[in-house]
Amino acid sequence: MKRVSAAARGFSLVEMMVAMVIGLVLVMGAVFVYARSRSTYAVNETVSRLQEQGRYLAELIEPDVQLAGYLGYSNNSSDLRYEDAAGSGTPIMMMSQQRPAFAALPAIAHVCGPNFAVDLFVPLQGTNNAFMDTYPSAALQASCLAQGGGALANTDTLTIRRLSTFDVPVTANRLQVYISRMRRSGQRLFFNGVAPGPITANQTSVRDLLVRSFYVSRDSMGRAGFPALRVKRLNWTAPGGAPTPSSFDDEEIMAGVEDLQVQFGIDTGDYDNDGVIDPGADLNNDGIPETNGLATRYVNPDSPLLATSQIVAVRLWIRIRADQVEQGFIDPGPYNYADVVNWIPNAAERGFRRVLITKTIMLRNSRTL
Repeated sequence: MKRVSAAARGFSLVEMMVAMVIGLVLVMGAVFVYARSRSTYAVNETVSRLQEQGRYLAELIEPDVQLAGYLGYSNNSSDLRYEDAAGSGTPIMMMSQQRPAFAALPAIAHVCGPNFAVDLFVPLQGTNNAFMDTYPSAALQASCLAQGGGALANTDTLTIRRLSTFDVPVTANRLQVYISRMRRSGQRLFFNGVAPGPITANQTSVRDLLVRSFYVSRDSMGRAGFPALRVKRLNWTAPGGAPTPSSFDDEEIMAGVEDLQVQFGIDTGDYDNDGVIDPGADLNNDGIPETNGLATRYVNPDSPLLATSQIVAVRLWIRIRADQVEQGFIDPGPYNYADVVNWIPNAAERGFRRVLITKTIMLRNSRTL
């Protein structure tokens, strides 16, 4: 009886405590693995979302850059003239930003500077670490100010000019272009709502003049101090909406974009890298080589070489940060890119995880050889 009673007593106190300790260790291990898995998942999710946002922005800008300088059935701005109500034409070359504001054009054409919207001789334009409001006229400067708390310092802007890729109805008070498939020089810019010629299927049609300027603002919608990528757009119509008179809309594209840097790939005509334009590269002897689509070097938007070279490519850098500070994460930097940026996040910025996206985009309408 004593032997049976001793066998039925169960675990001793020491045995129970050892079992509890072992169980506690196993539970703590399981909780630790779970917590680490959740943390790893959260980090991967944040990085994936940032990378996806960066790819989305690059793919959003890419079609506009590729079509920069697209003028319907021509990619040469010399084929385009402005036609007023009386039918008299003025070469678009006379409406560059270096000339006084062309009086016959509507005020919307000069919002960000004289002839800013119609300077189709410059299908791509940028500013280096500055916004577009560096103009002598206070009135023009005021109308072109950045939204969202103003432009973020030390970020670039990128402006793209081209025509829409689809035919549109003639709309009064809207900058539009009459294009002709039959005549290369038959392209006409007009604003009065009266097409300069008959519209014939598969021969002539009307396209909108599109101007888009991308920049980084200091604030995003409803969140001060959190930067965002914005775009100023001429002749923008919401999907499914009716065409409206020309205006510059300013819209936020994505919050969290800290920096936009731009470099232009130019064709200097110096393919053997000897410092001079190669024989046969400058067909009309004007000092500007006719391009074959090769980017011989990349320069910043304020480079003087842009005055004597054609842009054949654009290289973008987009730096994006997460929405919230990540506990336990420290971003030490530095970020070195675009030949000019050497950025180290300060104490308040180190808790944000971020990614840097870069993309090189070739133009479709620069090849003239």
